[in-house]
Amino acid sequence: MRQTGTATRYAGVYRVDDNTHRIRAVGVDPRTGKRKQVEKLVQGVSAQQASRLRAEMLEEIQRPVQTAQRVRVGEFAQSWMRSKAIGLDAAVARTYGDVLDQHILPVFGDLYYDVITKIDVQGWVDRSLGSAWRSIKKSNKMKRTAATPARARRKNELLKDVVKMYARNTVQGWFRVFRAMTRDAVDTLELQRDPTLRIRFPPDPEREPNKLTPEEMLTFLELMRKHYPRQHGLTALLAFTGLRFCHASALKWDDWDQELGVIYVRRKQSRGRIGSVSRKKRAPPFIPVTPELADALKEHRGWLEFDKTPNPGGWMFPSATGTLRTPNTLDFAKQRCLELAGIDRRFTIHGCRYSFTDLARLAKVDPVTRRELTGHVTEQMQRHYSTVDVAEKREAMNAAMNVLKVAKAELERKKSVNSGVN
Repeated sequence: MRQTGTATRYAGVYRVDDNTHRIRAVGVDPRTGKRKQVEKLVQGVSAQQASRLRAEMLEEIQRPVQTAQRVRVGEFAQSWMRSKAIGLDAAVARTYGDVLDQHILPVFGDLYYDVITKIDVQGWVDRSLGSAWRSIKKSNKMKRTAATPARARRKNELLKDVVKMYARNTVQGWFRVFRAMTRDAVDTLELQRDPTLRIRFPPDPEREPNKLTPEEMLTFLELMRKHYPRQHGLTALLAFTGLRFCHASALKWDDWDQELGVIYVRRKQSRGRIGSVSRKKRAPPFIPVTPELADALKEHRGWLEFDKTPNPGGWMFPSATGTLRTPNTLDFAKQRCLELAGIDRRFTIHGCRYSFTDLARLAKVDPVTRRELTGHVTEQMQRHYSTVDVAEKREAMNAAMNVLKVAKAELERKKSVNSGVN
């Protein structure tokens, strides 16, 4: 500093008036090695106070490592979801949000990320595996009986209080969301450790595959056609093509080119929201229509016309009100047909996809064509150098149907043998 009359002037501090000073700090930024200048106008301070502020500004410029701000898990989750929502499928983003709101943030939301330990995460996983959820469901009797005022009064008597333990796969799904967010937090917040490393889950008990054998699939579809004909068309398409429900339920009648014998897969839907086919859940651009599938679709169209189902959108599989369907609309019919077929193991509608993939394998369809049929892409370079045309796809589809034909002949032979014995 230097004396000028009765006033004192500090280096980098310039007096504007009695209560206002302009501060100028110049230094070298250690992160870039370049000269950096910062200016600030402050009011209500003395020259000495302004000089101290300048020293702090200069220190800030030259500070080699900036101290990371402590952030709570709930605060980081908000910014993380905003960034993730840009690239995620809308349905996946909603799932992430539900998992965070219902299962992660209630436990970790108020904690600072840098104090969470592996013991905290392992304890949360163990408690989740031992917890249960409860729901109120209508009994089968209520579902199969037409609603009348008298029966409506007995509604409460026909409800079931269902309590189930959370499955291992369900808890693993929650953990994967938390692990993905934590790995981003380790990088963004410069955390010293990742508390999600080496988290253990109990051994997964052996589960039967979620698929039907060719003979079981034939019996299942025949029962669906006999007892639930309005559900048969969609079920047959899923079983004969291996399409995901989100793609199959978004088909329109205009997507079926009967002259070429193909169905174009142009969109998907999730909870009524229409979107394009995503990279996350791929689908073939078109699928050949075999004679068996064509017969099922024509019969399905006849049922829609007979019922006079409203269908302003031209959907191939509309609900009773003309809207898009959800997977659970097939659950009751599926479960009833499994019971009638004597199949007591777990099988979901998505299992039609596994069953079709198995059919293609049994038909000796080469792996490249199988992936083109199902939309599964696991060998990127092989896919890049391989092109499967409609003729190859049609041949593969026919080969898969031939496996069902052989199974049908075997079923008929068994029936004739049993009838002869009786």
